[in-house]
Amino acid sequence: MKVGGFIFGASAEHQKQQRQRIKATYDTDSEIKWFTEEQGHQKRDPEDRRELQRAARFCRTNDATFTVSTLSGAFKYKWHGLTWLKHQVEMYDMRVVVADDPTISKGSLHVLSAAADVQRARIAEKSKAALEDIKQKLAEEGAYVSKKGNKIKRLGMHSKTSEAGKLGNKVQSELAAERDAEVWPQIEKCLAQGMGYTATARQLNLMGVPTPALKRKENRDTLGVWYASTVRNIVLRRNK
Repeated sequence: MKVGGFIFGASAEHQKQQRQRIKATYDTDSEIKWFTEEQGHQKRDPEDRRELQRAARFCRTNDATFTVSTLSGAFKYKWHGLTWLKHQVEMYDMRVVVADDPTISKGSLHVLSAAADVQRARIAEKSKAALEDIKQKLAEEGAYVSKKGNKIKRLGMHSKTSEAGKLGNKVQSELAAERDAEVWPQIEKCLAQGMGYTATARQLNLMGVPTPALKRKENRDTLGVWYASTVRNIVLRRNK
C-alpha cells in the first residue's frame, strides 16, 4: 500500500511523534513517502503550502493514501483541514486518513465539514453577541468587568473605525467584483454545461485560469489552485 505521509511544521520532537503515529497506522509492508513541512507554515492558506500540495499531488498521481497524524495544529483551524480534505476527495477521489481520528474518511468528510461550518457560524454569533454586550455595558455603566475580573472602560477603537471599515470593505468589494467579472464567462460556461463547483474548479485548473489570490497580487507566494469553494463564493457574489 502506498502512503503519502504529511508532517506539518512543528518542533523536531513533535514531528518525530507525527511520524511514529502515522507509521503505527499501517503495517510494515506499506510504502510511506514522507513530506515534511517547515515550522510556521500551517497557518497559511492550503494553496500556499508547497509541501502540503506536493503531498497531495503525489497521492493523486500514485494512487496513494494521504495521511496526517492529526488535524489539531495541522491547519490554522480544524474546519480548514476538514474543508481542504473534502475538496481533495471531491475533486480527485483521493483516499485520506487522519491517524488520531478514524471517523474522518472519504465517506464522512462531507458531513464532518458541514458540521464544522455550522459550529464556526455559532462561534461567530457568540463572539458578536459578546461584543455587543460589552458595548451595552460601557454605554450604560461606563465599564465592563470580565469573568476574570478585568475591568474594561473603553474598546480600543477610534471614533471613525466603523466608517473607515465600511469604506475599506466597499473598496474591496468593488475590486472583487471586477476580478469576478473577468473569470465569470468561463465559470458560466462550465455551469451551463452541467458542471458543479468541483468540476468547474478542475476545469479552471486545466485551463490555467488565474485564481483570485493571483489576481489580487498578494504579497505572498501562492500556487494558484482553484477549489470548489472558490467557485462557489464567486457564484454567490454574482447572484446577490
